[in-house]
Amino acid sequence: MLAEQVRSPWRVAFALAVSIVALRWSGERCEPRTAGELGSGARVLGNCGAPTYVHAKLVAEGVGVASLEREPAEALFTFLPPETHDDRARWIRVRACSAGDAVRLATKLGKDPSVEQAFVEPEVSLARSQHRRGLDEAVAAIQDDGPSCPITTPSFESYQGYLGPAPHGIDAPAAWRRGHRGGGVWFADVEGGWNAAHEDLPGDRIKHVAGTPIRDPSWRAHGTAVLGEVVGRDNGKGVVGIAPDVERVFTASIGGISVANAIDAAARQLRPGDVLLIELQGGGPRGRYLPMEYWDDNYDTIRAATKRGVIVIEAAGNGNEDLDHPEYARKFDRAKRDSGAIMVGAGAPPRDGFADRERLDFSNYGSRVDVQGWGRKVATLDYGDLQACDAEERSDASEPPGDASEQAGCQAPLGYTDRHYTGEFSGTSSASPIVAGAAVIIEGIARQRGRVLAPAELRDLLRRTGTPQAGNTRESIGPRPDLARAIEALDR
Repeated sequence: MLAEQVRSPWRVAFALAVSIVALRWSGERCEPRTAGELGSGARVLGNCGAPTYVHAKLVAEGVGVASLEREPAEALFTFLPPETHDDRARWIRVRACSAGDAVRLATKLGKDPSVEQAFVEPEVSLARSQHRRGLDEAVAAIQDDGPSCPITTPSFESYQGYLGPAPHGIDAPAAWRRGHRGGGVWFADVEGGWNAAHEDLPGDRIKHVAGTPIRDPSWRAHGTAVLGEVVGRDNGKGVVGIAPDVERVFTASIGGISVANAIDAAARQLRPGDVLLIELQGGGPRGRYLPMEYWDDNYDTIRAATKRGVIVIEAAGNGNEDLDHPEYARKFDRAKRDSGAIMVGAGAPPRDGFADRERLDFSNYGSRVDVQGWGRKVATLDYGDLQACDAEERSDASEPPGDASEQAGCQAPLGYTDRHYTGEFSGTSSASPIVAGAAVIIEGIARQRGRVLAPAELRDLLRRTGTPQAGNTRESIGPRPDLARAIEALDR
C-alpha cells in the first residue's frame, strides 16, 4: 500500500491506481463510480458529482507516504515512459469523498515530511469571459434556421478582422502571400470537447489522444470555435483558419483526467517547434481565474514540454487580476521561475465601442503576460449567432467521416455535419488561438528554412515585432502579433 511506499508511476500503476474502488475517510463512504461517470469530467465547472482529488508532490521519487492509510492514490502523470525521472515522476493524486475531505486530506499530506506540497485540484473552466457565458445562454435558444439556411454556407471571412493587416490584425495574408500557411507544423489543443465533423474543420487530420471528451454542448462549441481560428479549412465558405495547412491536429480532454496529465499527453505527440494551446483557467486563492501554470503540476509539465522545444501557448485567464499580486508568491515572476510558455491576454478589437488593443476589463494582466489577441468579436465556428444551420445531410447519410470525429467528441447526429458559425467568440479563449495560429505560421517558416525556433526565441520575436498595446500599459497584456514584421525579422 502507499502507506508503506509510493513506487514509480510506471511500476504496476501503483498496484492500486484504480480510482473507482471504495474508500473511507473521516467515517464517510465514497461509493464506487462507473467508468462513464468518471469520464464526465474531473472537477470541471458544470459537472456536478465529479470526483474531487488532492494533488501531492513527493520530496523524492518513490518515497513512502506514511499519512496515506487506505486512501487510493495513483500517478498523476500516466503517460510517462519508464525512463522519465524529472519532477513529473514525483506527482500523485488521491481521490477524496467530498470537498471537505479533500481539504482535510491536503492539509494532512502537507504536514507529511515525505510530501513537498499538496493541494485540492482546482475547479477548471473554459477561458471565456462573462460576456461569452451570457451569450452562450442566448445562443442556446437559437433554433436551426431550417428552410432559410443556404444550401452552401457563405464566406464569413470579412468578419475575421483579426486576420487583416496591422495594427488591427496579425496580417495573416502577409504570410499566405509567401506560401506560408502552417505546413510542416503539428498543433494540439487541450480543453474539454470538440466537433471534428464540422464542415469547416479538417476532421481527417484530427486525432484525439487523451481524456474523455466532455458531453456538454458548451465545451464542444468552445473547442470547435478554437480549432476554427487556427486550422479552419480554406474552402471558400465559412471562415478560414490562420494556419489551414497544419499537417496534424491533436486534442486532449480534461474529462476523467487531470489538466496536467492532459497537457502532458498532448505534448508527447508533438515535436520541437510544434504548437500546443491550453484553453483553460482555474479558480485561484483570491477567488479569481488564473492561468493554469499557477498550479505546480501544470507548471512542471509545461516546463518539460518547452524544454523539449514544444511551443506552449497559454491563456492568461479572465479574472481581471494582476498576476504580479503578492498573494501569488511570485509564481508569475520570470526572475523566480519561467515555464517557457507564451501567455496571452485579451485586447479590444478595432470595433465600435472598443479602443483597439486596450486591455479588456476581464483579462488578467501583469509582467508575465506576453502578447495579446482579440478578446471580443472573433468570427469562427459553432455557437450559431452568425449562422444556425444545425445540420446538412451528407450524401452517404451514414456516419461522421472517419473515426477522428468520434474520437474528438463529435456531438453531431450520425449522418450530419455541423454548420454553426459565430461572430462573437470572446475572452482569452478567443485571443489565445490567434497567437497560436501566428506561432504555427512562424515555426512553419523556420522549418522550411531548416531550423526550429526555441520557445524563448519565438516569444521574444512576437513581443518585439508586435503592434504595441494601447491604453493603460501599466496593466500589461503585451503587443498584438504582426506576422509581416515577424517575417521581416526572420529574414534579417
